[in-house]
Formats: sequence, structure tokens, C-alpha cells
Amino acid sequence: MTGKFRMVYFGSFSLLSPDGGNLTPRSNKAKGLLALLGDATDMRRGRRWLESQLWSDRAPAQASGSLRQALIEIRTALGEHADLLGSNRLEVWLEAGRIETDLEPGTAFRQTHREPLESLDVRDEAFEDWMRAFRARFETEAEPRPPVAAPTPLPKSSYSIRAVMTDCGTSAERITGHIIADQVARNLEEQLTTRRFANLGRDPKQALPDLEIRCEVADDGARGVVFLRIEHARDGRVLFSQHRTLTGSATEAISQGVIVGLAHSAALRILHRVPAVGDLSRPEIAAAGFGSLGLRNLARFDPAGLDGAQGMFAHAYERDANGIYLAWRAFARMAQLVEGGGGDARPCLEEVQKLGGDALQQSADNGFAVSLVALTRIMLEDDLSAPAALAERAILLNSNNLFARQTLAVAHSAVGDTETAYQLSLSCRQSETDDDLGHLWDLYHALVCISSGRLDEARVAATRASRAAPRFVAPRRQLVALCAHAGDMAAARSHLAELQRLEQDFSLDRYLQDPAYPVLTLRRAGLIDTLPRGDFGD
Repeated sequence: MTGKFRMVYFGSFSLLSPDGGNLTPRSNKAKGLLALLGDATDMRRGRRWLESQLWSDRAPAQASGSLRQALIEIRTALGEHADLLGSNRLEVWLEAGRIETDLEPGTAFRQTHREPLESLDVRDEAFEDWMRAFRARFETEAEPRPPVAAPTPLPKSSYSIRAVMTDCGTSAERITGHIIADQVARNLEEQLTTRRFANLGRDPKQALPDLEIRCEVADDGARGVVFLRIEHARDGRVLFSQHRTLTGSATEAISQGVIVGLAHSAALRILHRVPAVGDLSRPEIAAAGFGSLGLRNLARFDPAGLDGAQGMFAHAYERDANGIYLAWRAFARMAQLVEGGGGDARPCLEEVQKLGGDALQQSADNGFAVSLVALTRIMLEDDLSAPAALAERAILLNSNNLFARQTLAVAHSAVGDTETAYQLSLSCRQSETDDDLGHLWDLYHALVCISSGRLDEARVAATRASRAAPRFVAPRRQLVALCAHAGDMAAARSHLAELQRLEQDFSLDRYLQDPAYPVLTLRRAGLIDTLPRGDFGD
């Protein structure tokens, strides 16, 4: 053998030691756990995600106990090699550098006449869904063929976008429409590996762009309308179309929040549409598909969703080494740390720092990536001056990027400039965005409002966030104190009960007394110290 442990998927699932000894645990749940770990990019998965795949029909506390039992069984089967399996409060992992699998085509020990996971029978609907998707990956693989010359790789940044100036309207209306269309193209350029052209006719190899963005503006000096349309240029399909009404002249439309919000919403909708209409053999389109799935997972803000987002962003980066996917991974890992509320966070903090640093190195001129890293660091670091400077840099790179504006609002709030923070955050909320992460924006607006003393408005925003994502822990943490401060103890107790259900190690004592528990904004505002503890009951 090669000196590595072997994880065999084709045929009967098994784990073999370097000398050929069988280390496979007996139960199907333990085998399924190993199969899930071995299939991950770095053989690492979140505990909550694993529980959701293997014990999806159980309450969180029961699922957690079942996972612990499965880990004990695996370590027992590993015997003297028990250090091959690691775990902490957030994650479970295998030492990936010591293990090889038969998942790659042409692996020497793959049994090509056998099917993957033939005899594994894990009775859980979530795991069965995963296994069907897992097997489908290998259905199109044929028997090993003689090696052939590798195809010429597609050039990076091959997805092309053109913002088109229309022929309709006055010169002021035409140029305004072109500027708005170009802003959409810039937003897409920050979140998807693209090339933005003014005139693709100069490139003889590409007569048409992939996307054409058109924006028509009409106004009478006092009122106006903006109509934005994005087409798949190869066949004319309309991928996005919306309009906005506005006050003032055409030239004033450019800086209005509602138009900035329209450009933001358009870019986000197109990010989700590109994989469905594009050629998935192109690396940037395949990466966009994984990125889209990552955002939808992230928007759930529950343990399984956050862990799934990690995996999707990692797959995206594997297809297309764009730093935006590293920035999203860092952000998702930060969210896991904040939502978890405690435990040994050092390994994850180190990972966040590395991901953020790599993202900045690879995408130093990408305002969206810079703002993501800035927001991630603001939420985790004690010294806020450096991430606040990053937020300022993101705005300079793209002043009309709404995510950068919201990040700058949080940065101003964190360093004590609460009124500037509030005005920035309010303008973001008034921009009428259609955003998968709208509840995240509501949370940040609630935090800004708490810092500036607008507690009623904070409560409204936090309530919107908790309703949009019922398993999102952070807004409920704010609502316990905000409702109690408003005298609504019934609502405060209700949110407290939800925290006890969602956080396995939650207690009122931790909430009130543990300085590491993530309610720093409430503490700084004096809302924790004044809580009437006796009114919460036992």
C-alpha cells in the first residue's frame, strides 16, 4: 500500500489502514458519517450539518447526542489510529493528508465494476438525498480510457458583459441610462469573473457578449422613470427587467438610493440566473453556480445552511480562483462563530484570518470582496481601526456598492460615529433592494440603531430579521433585551425560549454575565446590565 489510509467508496464502503487492516465501524450511521467527511473538500464538516444529514428527524439535543455516540464508535474502530479523527464544538474532521479515496477517476484501487456505496443503508431522508446526488456524480463516468491530450482551458474571465447606450430620450437621459447600466455591470464584475466591454466589435473572436444591459430613462424635470433590462445576448432571452419611479431630473437619478438598490438587485438576480443559461463547462459559470447555492445556503442562517455555504464557496473557488469566493468563505465562517456563541474558536479564527488575507491579496481592487472582509473583521476583532479603514477603501473602489455602504455603516457604529452610521444604514434600508440576505441587512440596521439609541426602530428591524429567518440566532439575542426594555416581557421570554431551543449551551446566566457571549452592542448600550432578571423566571 501507499502508506496512507484508504477510504473505499466503490463497492462496500470501508476504511483501511496503511497495512490493509479493516478500521470500518460496524453501524451504518458511523459509516455514513465517515462517507460524508471523506467527500468534503478538506474532509471537514460542521457538527450541525452532520446532524442534519444523519439524524434529521430528531431534536437538536438528541441529534447532538447521537453524533457523539457515532464519534465514539469510530474512534473505537480506529483503535491506535484514533487521532485520524478530530472534532471540536463546531466541526468534525479527518486528517485529509493521511487519507486517500477512490473518488477520483483512474484511482488505482477503485473497483470500476462496482457502484458507489453499494451496501450502505442509512435510514434518513436527508442522507438518502445526499447519497442520490453523490451517486449521480459518477453515473456519467465510463470505464477508464487511454489518456488523451488535455483540452485547451477556457481563458479566465471569458464571461463578457456590455452596458449599452440606448437611442431613446434626450442626451441627459441617454447618458444617465448608460451610467446606471454600467453600474450593474460593475456590480456583476465584483461578484463574478467577467470581462466588461464598451464595444465588443473590437474583439473579432467574440461578436456578441454573454449579457447586454440596457437602461432607459425618461423625466420631465420633476418626476421620472427608470427601466432596466438585462438580456442573454446570444438568444435575446430577458433575464431581468424592472422599473423604478423617482423624483427630480434624470441626472439626479444616478445617486438616488432607489436606483442604487435597483442596480444591486439586478446584479444579484443575474448571479442566480447565469448558471441556468450559461455553459457549465466554463469555469466561471460553474463557479457562479456554486456561489449561487452558497448564497442561498448562507441566507438560511442555520447550522446546516452555514456549513453548506462553506462547501459551496469552496467548490466555487476550486472551479475559478476568484478571491470573492474566499471572502464569502471567511464571512460564512465568521457567521458560524457568531451564531455558535462560544466554544474553542481559535482554529476557526485562524482560518478566517487566512481566508480574509488571501481574499484581499487576490482581489485587492474588488470593492465587494474588500467590504466582505472588512465586515467579517469588524464582527470578530477587538481593534476596529484596521477593518474600518478597509470599509472606507471598499467605498472608494465602488461608491454605489450597497454592501460596501452597509459595511461602512457598521464600521462607523463600531468606532462610535453613531449618527453617520445611522444615516448610511437608513439609506441602505430605503433602497428597496431585492436581496437574499435582506434579513442580514435588517440585523445590521438593528445593531446600528441600538448604538445610536433608536431602540424602537432597532426592535422593528430585528423582528423583521427573525421572521425572515426563524433559526437566525443573532436577531433574537437583540430582541430579548429590546423587548424587555420596551416592557414587553412576554415577547422577551418568548425570544429567550427560542434561544434556549436553538443554542444547545445557552443559559440566561451566559447571556447576562459572560463577556464572551456575542451581545457586545447591547452591553455597550447598557441594555444588558439593566435587564430585570427576576422577570424572566427560572
